[in-house]
Amino acid sequence: MIHLHLTTIVLAVILYVIALVFYQKSGPGNAGKMSHMILRADYIFLIFSGLIVYIQNMEGIGASGGHMMYGLKVLFGLGTVALMEMSLIKAQKKTSCANTLKIIAIIVLVITVALGIYLPLGPLSSMF
Repeated sequence: MIHLHLTTIVLAVILYVIALVFYQKSGPGNAGKMSHMILRADYIFLIFSGLIVYIQNMEGIGASGGHMMYGLKVLFGLGTVALMEMSLIKAQKKTSCANTLKIIAIIVLVITVALGIYLPLGPLSSMF
């Protein structure tokens, strides 16, 4: 299930950039709406797979003493999805706070990915 989660993360970032570019160049056209709707469907898989990974590893998370960090990662992940969605809506409507929301979404995304790499289920922990 971790592979599905990682795949949906990469797909969400790619679709976010594509939708953002379409909204900035042409406004609320068909291509922007289409990529945005595909991204919304990807959000469902992303949240579902993250929840399943969290539930499947609940015993290991509790034994390692890192359950608070995993809880923070869940909150940052949900915040990332919410900020990505809000920034796309603001970019579609061409409001002034769209750039601020994009920057905050990218910062929260980087923090979320860094937490995912740092924590024991991450790829760096399995290497050592």
